[in-house]
Amino acid sequence: MSMSLSEATVPVLLHYLSRLDGLLALAERHVGQGGQARVPQERLLRARLAEDMFSFAEQVRSACGFALRAVHPLAGRELPALGEPPPTLAGLRVLAQETAQALRALPRQAIEGADGVVRDEAGTASLALPAAEYALRYAMPNFFFHLSMAYAVLRALGLPVGKPDFDGYHAYPPGFRFPPPGEGAGAPEGG
Repeated sequence: MSMSLSEATVPVLLHYLSRLDGLLALAERHVGQGGQARVPQERLLRARLAEDMFSFAEQVRSACGFALRAVHPLAGRELPALGEPPPTLAGLRVLAQETAQALRALPRQAIEGADGVVRDEAGTASLALPAAEYALRYAMPNFFFHLSMAYAVLRALGLPVGKPDFDGYHAYPPGFRFPPPGEGAGAPEGG
């Protein structure tokens, strides 16, 4: 099966931006609940897995940024200015939705003709990669890195998110856990 560069990027990004919006909606519901499970919104937005990593809010912003950076340069377009979202989960949801709108507005045929070299900055490194390599080996993996880190922060805070929330494909019965009780590390032999 042959797949065009726009087919390998835009629908994937749109699907996972919708998953990001769902994770943010779930987080909104969670911070809005009372009781012991409640995580204050400000704490959630500032949460990080390690001191030297981006915060949850920065991970979301970076994922959205890489979604745009993955395809706009291929089409020879400047990145759209989406503005700085309000420092709330609702603001991050708007950012994810606006990012998806910007991707939908990009003419697919403009991406199809992508060739040549795309230049970008990766931290302090300067990149100059062929268009397809830039999109598929650099920008898309970075999008998924930041999306995964945002998901991991939610898990680390104890929010009830799982693989079905991340990809929208998996399904597990209520109470499922891995490894199942009695299997895995420390389990008795044969059990």
